[in-house]
Amino acid sequence: MLSFYSWISSILTRSHAIPYIPCNFGGTFGGMVLRNNMKLITAIQVKTITKPGKYRADNGLYLIVKPSGRRSWIQRITIQGKRHEIGLGAYPEVSLAIARKKAFENRTAIEDRRNPLAEKRTAKTPTFREVAVTRHTQLADTWRSDQHTVRWMRSLKKHAMPKLGDLPVDQITKSDVLDVLEPIWHTRPETARRVRQRIRTILEYCQACDFVYHNVAGAASNGALPKIQKVNKHHLAMPYQEMPDTMRLIDSQVVSFPPRLCLKFLILTATRSGEARGVKWSEINFESSTWTVPGDRMKAGKPHRVPLSRSALDVLEEARLLRDDSGLIFPSPVKRGHPLSDMTLMMTLRRCGLADKTVVHGFRSSFRTWALERTDTPWAACEAALAHELGSQVERSYARGDLLDKRRDLMQQWAGYLDGSSQ
Repeated sequence: MLSFYSWISSILTRSHAIPYIPCNFGGTFGGMVLRNNMKLITAIQVKTITKPGKYRADNGLYLIVKPSGRRSWIQRITIQGKRHEIGLGAYPEVSLAIARKKAFENRTAIEDRRNPLAEKRTAKTPTFREVAVTRHTQLADTWRSDQHTVRWMRSLKKHAMPKLGDLPVDQITKSDVLDVLEPIWHTRPETARRVRQRIRTILEYCQACDFVYHNVAGAASNGALPKIQKVNKHHLAMPYQEMPDTMRLIDSQVVSFPPRLCLKFLILTATRSGEARGVKWSEINFESSTWTVPGDRMKAGKPHRVPLSRSALDVLEEARLLRDDSGLIFPSPVKRGHPLSDMTLMMTLRRCGLADKTVVHGFRSSFRTWALERTDTPWAACEAALAHELGSQVERSYARGDLLDKRRDLMQQWAGYLDGSSQ
């Protein structure tokens, strides 16, 4: 008489044998391994399986077949009472034998009271410096200011990198962050605020990538830092009464042609530095005397129409001598194909002896104060001339005009004030 196991084996070796026999015990029958009611797949089956699903390959080890046909290994494992799934790699780069070996090593680590998930994460965890470079590269494309791009990384190199740079991000603690911030928190509060925001941004990225569980530079660190009294710091600006003399000074003392014309154009249009330095011939409509700044160069991200006074058009006529294949109206004489840098304009003010009275951005303030005190132009038109958003979001959804005609008259008055023809 056949034994029970021999009888089972004979059934499994018949041509009409079913794929597996449901049972509640493990064992080897007819060359097939039965565990927890499921037959383990073989190396040959791993090669040929195409049907999407989950296939068991060992104790807690599964082959995942996606609808795309991609195959990969995962291991279900319990660590400190919590169930996890650990990826062990894709097939065929990781064979069945290697996947089983990795799964065995993970089970052994748990038996030795080690955490294989933490060890895997630590092995691939980048340093703060590495993530900072990656995040800076990603964000640089979204920033319109070259200065901000440079300053973002410069502040981190000076204040954060000496303490955090070489640390794996999952080893950075709140104390480490505070060690960076406390020395400058009271002496350079604005710098400290920006450095903390940049560290926080980097660790938010790490959190999204599962490099860290918590952002130690987040809100939880607020309690350890005393509140800084915010002080409104305004740009240094020229009194508008001195602007006519300033225009004459720029005309007479600025030798270099591109920065002289660019400064005059910037003042006459009351635009921001980046908008004026990056202006292209294709943006100017001489028939309507209008300059349309594209949204990607505007602070608000929306196109902005600028009415051009006769004086502004005269500057553009002079600038035709600078025309090259870059399409820029004020190309850099140093870096071919690039616009003038913001530093070039600031250095020009220094050479004229104006840097102690104004910064480049301050000319917008001079214009706005003049418009308020010397004209009857409606408030909305003055704000629109500076490309400021007007009212609430609801109000802007109804008031969709840009007051171009009112602004055209305003900019002509400003040009007349600057050249002395209308005081």
